[in-house]
Amino acid sequence: MEVLDIIKGFGLELTDEQEKQIKQSIGKEFVLKSDFNTKINNLKLAEEKVKELEKRDFSSIEKERDDYKTKFETLQKEKDDSVKKNKFFEALGDCKDKEYILFKAGGLDKLEIDDHGSIKDIETITSSLKEENPMYFERTPFVVSKTDGPNIDVSDEKQKANEALRNLV
Repeated sequence: MEVLDIIKGFGLELTDEQEKQIKQSIGKEFVLKSDFNTKINNLKLAEEKVKELEKRDFSSIEKERDDYKTKFETLQKEKDDSVKKNKFFEALGDCKDKEYILFKAGGLDKLEIDDHGSIKDIETITSSLKEENPMYFERTPFVVSKTDGPNIDVSDEKQKANEALRNLV
């Protein structure tokens, strides 16, 4: 029910000018009960939220945030290191001890990834490592063992095995 209906319900006759002034003053000087109740409920909710926030310990929240940030950075570094290691090992090809060559290269921290997702200057790094450590990149000589009977350790008889291979060829 509107204010004008209430006034007219009292038996008062209003002119158009009076009705216009009453309508203009409703939003300024008078507030509808439903609007008032809504604002009171919103105020109560806001006060409850403030009390709830005042109870929270922000230092523990900040500590928890920092812990998550540290965990994220650690996991990100582990992921980046894994990518670097895989790309480096792939570039080494047939290497006898890839972990040792990675150590000789200065470790994962020395390797940098470029914008394309590749290791910067990988060709230069691998070629210098191959020159400095040729025994890790050499092929193992082909050694023939006996084909009949039980296998024996022929590392001491390397010359005999190589001579037998030459005779076969």
